[in-house]
Amino acid sequence: MQLLKSKTVWYAILIAVLSIVQGYIGLLPMTPVAQMLVGIGISVGIVILRLLTNQPISEK
Repeated sequence: MQLLKSKTVWYAILIAVLSIVQGYIGLLPMTPVAQMLVGIGISVGIVILRLLTNQPISEK
């Protein structure tokens, strides 16, 4: 499957899994400020992955 060759897709899958674990288990008790910082970190990760992307998934 071509999509699984994308670092951005793997990053999104990881975020989804961590969100499910956090939602059901409450693995990490976090303050609103900590949640904000995690959101900023996720956003920065997406931007970095976008900057590293230099070809469409169909060419991988």
